[in-house]
Amino acid sequence: MPKRQWLWSKERTYAALEKNELEIYKGNDGWQVHTKQYLRDEEGIERGGKMFSIIENIYTQHGTNEMLDIFGNAKIFPFPKPIDFLRQLLQVGTDKDSIILDFFSGSATTAHAVMQLNAEDGGNRRFIMVQLPEATDEKSEAYKAGYKNICEIGKERIRRAGAKIRDEAGLTLGDLDTGFRVLKLDTSNLIAWDASPIPGHNLDTLFQRFDARDKTLKPDRSDLDIVFEVMLKMGIHLDYVVSEITVGSKKCYSIGPKAYEGIEDAVVLVCLEFGITPEDITAMCDLAPAKIVCAEEAFADSNVMSNAHYILQDRGIEMKLL
Repeated sequence: MPKRQWLWSKERTYAALEKNELEIYKGNDGWQVHTKQYLRDEEGIERGGKMFSIIENIYTQHGTNEMLDIFGNAKIFPFPKPIDFLRQLLQVGTDKDSIILDFFSGSATTAHAVMQLNAEDGGNRRFIMVQLPEATDEKSEAYKAGYKNICEIGKERIRRAGAKIRDEAGLTLGDLDTGFRVLKLDTSNLIAWDASPIPGHNLDTLFQRFDARDKTLKPDRSDLDIVFEVMLKMGIHLDYVVSEITVGSKKCYSIGPKAYEGIEDAVVLVCLEFGITPEDITAMCDLAPAKIVCAEEAFADSNVMSNAHYILQDRGIEMKLL
């Protein structure tokens, strides 16, 4: 006879019996005792039975049918993951405020599932979808429909799925956010000093480099390109709201957790216009941001920059120069 040992103490066993956590039945080999296991939330409240499998009754054809429904029966993306599969993963592995990262976004099924689950349980989950812009086959229905790479398919799916979820939820939707922001990797928007050797010690080339030393912003980049690089380098959440506002005589960008409405909403203020004056800096300080970011070349001369420095110092506001 094999050796046996007690799994639980006598007190733990009686407690389990009172809570109906044990199942005792007679099998072919005699009496058997099985334990019941439950998922519990942080307060210890039972959430349901322990999941044995997350792929039961889920088929890849479900994902294909969902894409056909979203894109009007056009076969835009082959073999996408089913929404229910991702929903079950999210229900088990996330809470209502989680950030879900998918490094192989594909058709953005994960984003679709996040929005769907938020609509169902009132969650505030957010998603980050990462996908290389892999080109679609020129003979495919996706290419013929105007989707030149996989990223374009994912973006359109999020738009259509979000609109569909909002339409189906109607008045019960609440504050569900189905918006998203698209960011692409690129080189820096700032001009780096060219420290490479100058062939033949050419003085003209050297003087050209010195003439360009005060130029810090690449001319072919937009304001928002630069604003988002500032956010990345300052560790600001990329889902913060960027509001275009006029301060003094200059166009500025206010970055904060919500749309700019008043002084308390300006966490960081970015001004990329040229000809900044001390009066402009004073007006920016009146908004009481934590930091003000300007291009070094935006100041007319070093005297104006020095005045700006002292104004900011008196107000206790940090200035960052690009």
